[in-house]
Amino acid sequence: MSDDRGGPLRAAELDEFLAQPLLLKLACVRPDGWPYVIPLWYAWYERKLYVVGRERAVWIDYLRHESRVGVLIDEEARRHRRVQMTATALIVEGPVKRAAGSQRWGRIDAHLKARYMADAPGRAYAELTADRPRFLVELTPVQVTTWAGGPWHRRYFAPEPAEPPPTAVVTRA
Repeated sequence: MSDDRGGPLRAAELDEFLAQPLLLKLACVRPDGWPYVIPLWYAWYERKLYVVGRERAVWIDYLRHESRVGVLIDEEARRHRRVQMTATALIVEGPVKRAAGSQRWGRIDAHLKARYMADAPGRAYAELTADRPRFLVELTPVQVTTWAGGPWHRRYFAPEPAEPPPTAVVTRA
């Protein structure tokens, strides 16, 4: 990925960026209308994001009430590359124990374990929690905005009006 060009991530850069073990910040809406944000591990799989919620996670009920969500995945670095999305959330499975999930869940679980639980403490966590029921949540991007880092976008400082940064609208196949 380029260090100094600024602007959006290219398609290959997006996939490379989302392959990192970063945290996804999921913003949903509580029934009282206030926002609720939760950091989660995620898998980018077949152009969708997947997150896992514990059986008693309060935000699962929030998604049942309102499926529109915001997503931020960013790096904690001076460059601050990031991916922001508006998405729809769908609880696709659960609550089930990890081993009782579908084949899709198994593939996503393998991604999550490789990314976040590959070291000894991670394997211990995976073993400790394997029998605890959880939900698999699919996040389907509706709008995606990315930033590759680098200088400010000209719309923030140019004297003449500038177009906003490119935003890709994901179409349904």
